[in-house]
Amino acid sequence: MNRKSNLVVLGYLLMVFLAGAVVGGFADRTFFPGKETRLTPEQYKARIIAELNKRLKLQPDQLNRLDGIFDETGDHFRAIHKKIDTDLNALRSEHDDRVRAILTAEQRTEYDKWRAEREKQRAAEQRH
Repeated sequence: MNRKSNLVVLGYLLMVFLAGAVVGGFADRTFFPGKETRLTPEQYKARIIAELNKRLKLQPDQLNRLDGIFDETGDHFRAIHKKIDTDLNALRSEHDDRVRAILTAEQRTEYDKWRAEREKQRAAEQRH
């Protein structure tokens, strides 16, 4: 093959690759619409602050103060979530103890397997 033929083949391969990427992206959004990447708290904060800055035309000192407000509020949210998580874990543990108390030894073994599966599923859902 000569150089011109090689370039033509390379061009076709590139077009096929790009077409596949476009079709794959479209199919992913069409057939898996609920699958979205979750923003980190920092990304979410940056997005909201940028939107407010654009709409409100904030001054530099206002941006700094707004950033601090978001940080303080985030700290409060995390503290509340930590307390709620602690309370929920205690409630789950109490619930499991009460359920396990009415089961036979064989049933408890199967119940423990079921709980482990549920915890694994719940953890996977929280990551997505």
